Amino acid sequence: MRRMRIGRTGGLLGVTATLLTSTAQGQDATAIEEMARRLADIEKQNETLKTRVNELEAADADVWLTQERSDQIRGVVTDVLADAETRVSLQSSGMTAGWDDGFFLASPDGRFRLEVGGMLQTRYMYSHIREGFPPVDDTGQPQPELASEDDVTNRSGFDIPYARLDFKGHVFGPDTRFRIQGQFSNERPDQLQLYSNPPVTVAPENGSANGKFQLLDAYILREIGNGWALRLGQFKLPFDRGWEVPIANQLTGERNTVALHMGLGRSQGIELAWGGDSTRLRVAFSDGGNDRIFDSYHFSTTQPANSPYNFTQAELAFSARAEFKLAGNWREFDSMTSPPGSETGVMLGVGAHWQKSRAMLNATQDNNTPGSAYNDWFALTGDLTWNLGGGSVSASAYYHKINSSASYLYFGFSPLGNSNPTFDAGQVAMLGASLYGSMYLSADFEAFVGFDYMEVIDNGNLGELPSNPGGPSLSEFYGAYADTSNFQSITAGGTWYLDGNDLKWGFSVSYFPKSVSPAWTTPETGVRSTPVSDAFTIRTYVQLMF
Repeated sequence: MRRMRIGRTGGLLGVTATLLTSTAQGQDATAIEEMARRLADIEKQNETLKTRVNELEAADADVWLTQERSDQIRGVVTDVLADAETRVSLQSSGMTAGWDDGFFLASPDGRFRLEVGGMLQTRYMYSHIREGFPPVDDTGQPQPELASEDDVTNRSGFDIPYARLDFKGHVFGPDTRFRIQGQFSNERPDQLQLYSNPPVTVAPENGSANGKFQLLDAYILREIGNGWALRLGQFKLPFDRGWEVPIANQLTGERNTVALHMGLGRSQGIELAWGGDSTRLRVAFSDGGNDRIFDSYHFSTTQPANSPYNFTQAELAFSARAEFKLAGNWREFDSMTSPPGSETGVMLGVGAHWQKSRAMLNATQDNNTPGSAYNDWFALTGDLTWNLGGGSVSASAYYHKINSSASYLYFGFSPLGNSNPTFDAGQVAMLGASLYGSMYLSADFEAFVGFDYMEVIDNGNLGELPSNPGGPSLSEFYGAYADTSNFQSITAGGTWYLDGNDLKWGFSVSYFPKSVSPAWTTPETGVRSTPVSDAFTIRTYVQLMF
């Protein structure tokens, strides 16, 4: 349209020029001046039209450039957003950093991945013993107080039982995995133990000073194909479900008292594992189990966690566990709870352990292990887990048999007695059992109840402990383990899951219907030795995982 207007204008100018030429010959001066004026007007209009045409053409060019630029900018923005989505999206596929049920860093090709996490649990515990030591026995004779027992009626306070850092991932591809996990202890320094009665007993996996960092897991795991994997380093020995499930996923926020005493804990060694659709198997050769069947009195005398090769090790130690999935999927058994909507599942587990060791109280020689005798330790366990999709039932049983030629009482982080404070305890056997059930009363609140039981079924030579070893001055310590009564506890409570196991608040009450022997002391669950009568413990905690 605009170009047609330009043509018409040019034609008009041509016609005008012709008329001027032909007319000039026969017109007078007045007519020529009139036509000159008209020509000037036409030229002026022509210049105006040219200016307008130029403006319109420039406007067309600007519109075209704006659209092209808009398309280009839109393409750049799309590329930038796609790249940002890849890098910082909350989905794991293709990312190099972000959140995928935990913080992680990864190489773009996926060959290297580091997951960084941790766990914090803070709690309040109240423990009440109904009665202290009676001044006289049933015959009216003065009754001496056993220093190994606790007669403080009430103990309470806040603490942080678990403050952990966890690093895991894979290198050179998903087939080579690693994990390094540790925690800060909340135990008091050694010298402060002198101000309590009894001296504070410390779980073997806890340190001796406030805030000390302890190594828990440190291993390399290699997938070798067809479901087989090889693990080397420090890890939980394959034995029982109570230790297989992490603390963070426990029903009560803590392992039950039986599992803490009857489980094997962590050790250093090598493990071969195989996993199938319905069966899993693990076998380990290690430095031995963590000897905590009795809290402070040690029968096998092995405490292998993060120890050097030349100290406190079993000469031979084998552990094995087999799991059979009768229903459900394996992932559902990673936790002791079964939320509403999860799949129903049944799993049966069995485990065994055998080791032989000598009492080693220093790094250079065996101490007072008679002749060629050893501390032989044999253990069996079985467990059944039933996930109901809104409730769960778990049961476990343990049997331990130790032929201990050189046992000793480990108090205040060192053996108690003379330079060789060992005692031939003979053949000692114990049983343990636990039964727990839970039910979700709402989508995020679960109630539970449980029962724990432990008993010495063969006392061996322990009845002779009051006068051995170290003479009468130590009989008040050793004598407390001469005749260990059975342990019973009933626990009930609930858990409010604010965000699954990652953020939860729990509480529980444990009742001990009879006196508790020092052998069953368990700081993690608030079990204290009680000279007479019953006792109870109230516990509440908040847990955060990241």
